[in-house]
Amino acid sequence: MYIGRLNIKNEKVSLDKLEYSSQFNDIWKTEHDIKTQWGNRIFCFAHLIGYPITSFLYYFNHNPVFLTILKIQLLASAIIAGLLFFHFYKKAPSRVIAFYTFLTIIVFHSLILATIPHTSYDRASFNMTLALIFITFILCWPPKESIICTVMVLLLFPAALYFLSPDSLLQFIREGGFFLFLGQFLFPFVMNVKYSNDKRAFYYRYSLREKNELLEEQIKISQEATKAKTDFLSMMSHEIRTPLNGIVGIVHLLLKEDLRSDFQKEMIQTLLFSSNHLMTVVNDIMDFNKINSNYVKLEVKPFNPALFFKSLEKTFIPKADEKNLNLIFEIADSLPPQLISDEGRLNQVITNLIHNAIKFTEKGEVKFSVKEQDRQDNSIKLLFHITDTGIGIPEDKQSVIFDLFTQAHTSGDRQYGGSGLGLAISKEILRLFGSDIQLSSVQGEGSDFSFEIDFNYSMLPIIKSYPVKDLPLSLYPDCKVLVVDDNYTNLLLATTLLKRKSIYFETAENGKEAYDKYKASQDYDLILMDLKMPVMDGFEATNLIRAEGSTVPIVALTASTFEDEKERALSNGFTGYLVKPFLPLDFYEMVYTHLDKKTIEK
Repeated sequence: MYIGRLNIKNEKVSLDKLEYSSQFNDIWKTEHDIKTQWGNRIFCFAHLIGYPITSFLYYFNHNPVFLTILKIQLLASAIIAGLLFFHFYKKAPSRVIAFYTFLTIIVFHSLILATIPHTSYDRASFNMTLALIFITFILCWPPKESIICTVMVLLLFPAALYFLSPDSLLQFIREGGFFLFLGQFLFPFVMNVKYSNDKRAFYYRYSLREKNELLEEQIKISQEATKAKTDFLSMMSHEIRTPLNGIVGIVHLLLKEDLRSDFQKEMIQTLLFSSNHLMTVVNDIMDFNKINSNYVKLEVKPFNPALFFKSLEKTFIPKADEKNLNLIFEIADSLPPQLISDEGRLNQVITNLIHNAIKFTEKGEVKFSVKEQDRQDNSIKLLFHITDTGIGIPEDKQSVIFDLFTQAHTSGDRQYGGSGLGLAISKEILRLFGSDIQLSSVQGEGSDFSFEIDFNYSMLPIIKSYPVKDLPLSLYPDCKVLVVDDNYTNLLLATTLLKRKSIYFETAENGKEAYDKYKASQDYDLILMDLKMPVMDGFEATNLIRAEGSTVPIVALTASTFEDEKERALSNGFTGYLVKPFLPLDFYEMVYTHLDKKTIEK
């Protein structure tokens, strides 16, 4: 099968006829020669052997012209054999050899008709008609060759018979020759139909192949672009989150210090607000990219809905009080003790919607309600409403409000601010929950956002865990932690947090130094390892440590939020995964979890 690429951009297609380009015709010619090769060869071999055999019909009928006919037919077969030899050894196309074979048969049979009288033409015309039917089935020729052969038959056969005797021509026609001539006359039309259908089928097949190849190229380009985007965002995530981790962490550390003046406290609070806002924007951008690229999967874990909604309410009370808004939380009393779903993503959706409601409401109230819609043996459907009495959303903006970077109100003074990502992310997260968000709003009167989610649930209460912040300072006096990071600020933050809990630590600035320190002592209870470092990265260092047979917990400290990098880390020997920027509480929870295990083992 010819597999060359076909350029069909300039080919014209009409309803009744296809106009093929010269390039396509060249490809089709090669394809057709390959496709019809065996049919042409069978045609040649059949006449090479079969043509002389027909002379024995005269022998069985005791016809004295048997030897004469046999000689003529053997001579024709010799020529056909020469043509086949030329085909196999000189690589002549089979279609050309078959065409000349047909012409040879026509010429030699015309010679027989012109020189040898027949008492009856019934058997001869019948045999030639059968041969024509056989030829029609196995051959597929372009119109030119089939027309030439037909013209030769319609000219030479009658001329040969008339040359023998005018009565012989009439007798031949009466005794089956009419059907032979009729079949031969139709032969070019049949060949044209077969040839055109094959060519058209080939055209559509290769047109589809070309389109598929173009589509595959586009898919490949799209995949490469997606990979490039992912790599770029991963790099930017690392470059932005790494210094941001230092800013956020150090601000939290400063808040624990005894500040000398109210001005210093105000500056630190302002810095905390700005860093948190920057962290929110970075997280939103990364989140939307991950969700939209199908990198996010919901984490199915049980959580206490009453505690969850109470924590949400406490989060927004200060902001609502600041704007003198009435914040109302109406939570159904019949909720089960456990809902089983992704608490973090649900929190993200509700937080985005309540935050927007408070931001766009200057007076009145913001109301959040949760109602039970339906309950089965293992599942419960909850209806969520976030309603406000704010400025509302214009009707012409409501259809695009969930689009990326879209805001209903874009005043020049940046009164409301924001990146325009919150609603887009909320809609995408709800898609992961198998839900969709509904909007009802009247400009100047307020808005109502609602959605439904099906949760699995359990009637068993959740056992409270011991709060990390209440742990004593000297819980791990005999433990030693190795902190590995090439960024001085992040190294300072991590070691300061360890120092505050009286946990002994050592530091390393790259993977090679970390590996050398591990080999020298091998008594670390926990290693906090950055992933991207010069000299030797965290992956290589961890592989070397694991190759020593070590089971020491190694927690990846990384600025990348991509799930595939997390999976790569966990599958390459890391025990845990902590994303920068992290809050002190998250840091301590990770450290205590692994030191607890090591303490029990000791």
